[in-house]
Amino acid sequence: MTDHSDPSVEDRLRWTAEAPGFQAALGYVDGELVGSVMGCPLPPETLWWRDMTDVNDPDLVAEWDGRTFAICEAFVDPAQQRHRLGVRMVAELLDQRKEERVSLAVAETNTRVWHALQRLRFEHVGDLIPFPGWRPHRMLVRALPLSSSR
Repeated sequence: MTDHSDPSVEDRLRWTAEAPGFQAALGYVDGELVGSVMGCPLPPETLWWRDMTDVNDPDLVAEWDGRTFAICEAFVDPAQQRHRLGVRMVAELLDQRKEERVSLAVAETNTRVWHALQRLRFEHVGDLIPFPGWRPHRMLVRALPLSSSR
């Protein structure tokens, strides 16, 4: 969508890749790269939560080392969507993470991804507009590890 053109994908990828603790999971089909999920741990001074609305619990937005891993970017080739590749990459990325929880934002109009994340027990904790001119996004949080019944 056009709202995702500023900042550019290149800028967002560079910011994410340069963040301390950056990690990514890559998806391949028949030896061809078709997707990626990437993120980094949030530092205590993060601005991740700054524009979120409807925060009912101030402890939700408190950060400390080791609390939150943020999924910052996720891409799946449109030809490979609807095969749960994104879910598998999220699981692979988070499998070894030691943080207490994971957070990500998904566009409110992206109902397919929203429903997949609900099945993984992500909780909608507020809304935000990540960058000026973008569509509203739902901020989601889930305890780690993914295999936990927490």
